[in-house]
Amino acid sequence: MSATLSLDDFKGALGSWASGVTIVTTELNGLVYGITVSSFSSLSVDPVLVLVSLADTNHLPRMIRESGRFAISILSAGQENVSKYFATSGREPAPAFDPSIPTETWLTGCPLIPGAIAQIDCELHQALPGGDHTIVIGRVVGARFDPERSPLIYFRRAYRSLAEG
Repeated sequence: MSATLSLDDFKGALGSWASGVTIVTTELNGLVYGITVSSFSSLSVDPVLVLVSLADTNHLPRMIRESGRFAISILSAGQENVSKYFATSGREPAPAFDPSIPTETWLTGCPLIPGAIAQIDCELHQALPGGDHTIVIGRVVGARFDPERSPLIYFRRAYRSLAEG
């Protein structure tokens, strides 16, 4: 960080950006892994691309590069426990996630979270270095959403929900 920018100020400024909460997962050689990600965005509609920014300190960037596929679940209000599970550091790739976290698969075979407001299946389009992160660009091969659900929101280190009206 520069002398004029503290890490706390940087994190505080970015934490002021209210965002949805996503779980990004992959499967490789019978092992699954996933993390909670707030750095998610649409990138292009022709071709249909999305991007996620993943810390190089976890297993996910390597596993996605090797498997060539990943899935994104955009969490619904009330799924804070799912977000917290996937935000826990120190987890290793395993044959399954904790039994309290149900999953399903769709087109790519990567785990998706039931009850999410939206689910997106991707094939790896490109992985780019971005400082201490990898920017993973996915070509969307399938997307579905539930218009009846409300999103889980994360703002200033706390989960929130949208106000009605």
